[in-house]
Amino acid sequence: MSIDAPPRIYVFDFDQTITHIHTGGCAVTPEEISEEYIHSNLKDGFVELIDGLARKNISVYIATYGDDRFGRDFDGATVGHALVKRYMDVAFGVDQTHFHFEQDNAGEIHGNIIARYSLDGKQYHLTRILAREGIDDSDPIAMHSILLLDDDAQNVHYFAQRGCATMVPSSSYESARQAADPGLMNALLDGLKPA
Repeated sequence: MSIDAPPRIYVFDFDQTITHIHTGGCAVTPEEISEEYIHSNLKDGFVELIDGLARKNISVYIATYGDDRFGRDFDGATVGHALVKRYMDVAFGVDQTHFHFEQDNAGEIHGNIIARYSLDGKQYHLTRILAREGIDDSDPIAMHSILLLDDDAQNVHYFAQRGCATMVPSSSYESARQAADPGLMNALLDGLKPA
């Protein structure tokens, strides 16, 4: 990993970046949202990394294509925002404050869990993050303070084109490969420790 300046905002993809196994944005069975399964599906070091980032006042987001509309054909399915929130509540405890979302009266969802199917390189997700953080997308220094961790090279490419930091600045594919690596969280955690 070669990140030239410490980011102040970490944007994590969910499936195969935070998790080992892709959830498809939908859990249909009780087993898929059980504490045992969730703990086994989270990459080692994730909890410690997020706690470390919080201690440094670094903002964190989860940007996923897992959508609230997924699984609508399955009664009782846990999908989109609720699925990500379930994972975070299991990882950090139900009183956790690292990851949250709320829905306003107009049905708009706010928070640092952004779950929407868009297939646009996560343009929607980045737009929401910029608005929430008050970042002007014409400010290259501010844009480069955002680090995307995503196993999809198309998403990495889009964020890199916008000026965001990636794991390997010269390669969207290598950045995506590193994000999918089971040792990602521990490698990032090692990078937070003083030299």
